[in-house]
Amino acid sequence: MQRYEREHFWNAIVWPLLWPLLLVQAALVVLCLVVGAMMWWMSPSNASWSTMLWLMAALLIGSSLNVSVFLMLVKTRARHKDARFMQELTELERHSQALCATAARALPEHKCAPPDAADESHLPLQRLASVNEVLAGLERCMHCSQVASAATKNSRQEHEQTLLDDLQHQQRQLKHLMAGRERAREESRLKSGYLTLLQHETDNLLGHLNAMADKEITDNCRQNVMEVYEHVSDIRALLTNLIQQDADGQSAGQDSGQGSGKSSGMGEVGSDGALAALQRNLRVLVVDDGPVNLMLARQMLETQGLQVEGVSSGEQALERQKNANFDLVFMDIFMPILDGLETTRRWREHERNRGGGNQSVLVALTANADNAGRDACLAAGMDDLLAKPYQPETLLNMIAHWFPGAIKTMPPEER
Repeated sequence: MQRYEREHFWNAIVWPLLWPLLLVQAALVVLCLVVGAMMWWMSPSNASWSTMLWLMAALLIGSSLNVSVFLMLVKTRARHKDARFMQELTELERHSQALCATAARALPEHKCAPPDAADESHLPLQRLASVNEVLAGLERCMHCSQVASAATKNSRQEHEQTLLDDLQHQQRQLKHLMAGRERAREESRLKSGYLTLLQHETDNLLGHLNAMADKEITDNCRQNVMEVYEHVSDIRALLTNLIQQDADGQSAGQDSGQGSGKSSGMGEVGSDGALAALQRNLRVLVVDDGPVNLMLARQMLETQGLQVEGVSSGEQALERQKNANFDLVFMDIFMPILDGLETTRRWREHERNRGGGNQSVLVALTANADNAGRDACLAAGMDDLLAKPYQPETLLNMIAHWFPGAIKTMPPEER
């Protein structure tokens, strides 16, 4: 028995009963001694050892009775303590079972084994050891749960921090994009202003060249003026196309930002099958020695879904005529070596010699759109005339005039 167990047993059971009995025993001994002394003092002559023996026997019997009473009281006290201990042990087992059931519901991921039902056949120490094991297991479950909860909390905090960092990064990117968009808008506005100014100056230069061509000058000088007029017309057409593309891009951006279904541009491609078939079958040839005009015309016509080819000289146009049939031909008049009028005459002659089939619609592209120039074009075999510099919608309207339904043009108020 350990020291603290001996002290507990002594303080709880022995000492509360022992000290009163010791006092009684001491009082009995003192009483016997007092009686013996008195008898010895009163009649010393008559005192004998028998009397002393009887006194000692009485003292021994009294002591034995005291010891018996002490042992009976100790047994009664021990039974009372044992009964209370068993009652507390049963309560402890019941509370541990309830605690394990609550922990099992609160922590389903951790298994907490409940204690066995109280078995009277087991020793109290075994039952106490079983309850102690259950409580130790419950403590481990709670510790594991706290560790898992802390880990989950840390993981959630890390995830939230990651999301916050991503959000801040996206916000910074959005700010950069918005700043870039504002810079692009400002640059587009400045570019549009510059292009408009250049177009205005080009119009003034074309007017000046046109006025020079109307003056009484030599044919050689007029030819030089018209060549310059042709090149300036190309530049003017390029500026017009750039301005139109810039305006279309801005309107398309506004429409996409507002969710509008309205399309930008000079014309819209039809959605019905007949229009699509007509666009696929309509073949167009552009003949122009100016690369700018040739590029812009092809670009504009190809956006309408037409089959477009381009050549830069009359000789190339006549060579293409031998290998393909064209419904519409835009013919530049002022070209080196073989001009547009001579090319038209040979084109028509080839169609007559070939016989049968539909003739191509020839449209003259010329800066000399006065009556004399128109008469010369019609006499050479042209069907129509388009004055330079021409607008993109003018080119499309010319196609719509000769081939109705091939393209859809926008009303003037929507352009």
